[in-house]
Amino acid sequence: MEVLLQLLVAGAWMFTLINGFRRLMRLARVSHLHRWESNIRVRSGLNRIWWWLGQEEFWNTARYDVAHALQVSLLVFLFVWHMAG
Repeated sequence: MEVLLQLLVAGAWMFTLINGFRRLMRLARVSHLHRWESNIRVRSGLNRIWWWLGQEEFWNTARYDVAHALQVSLLVFLFVWHMAG
């Protein structure tokens, strides 16, 4: 039971990280890796990612995702606490 609950919390945070990474790639309009033949394309893609990390538009949605993961973690903690007590 404990392992299942730990996996649930880890899964919630993993989903949050993957979702944030996908959103960052979409906002930066980074093309697929097979189109990155030259260093110039890689460098410009990395510059766009770096630029979006400084923008409030990215962090507004990232805050919502982190709050949701915290909520799931808190619910799991309260569930375990209730089961133990």
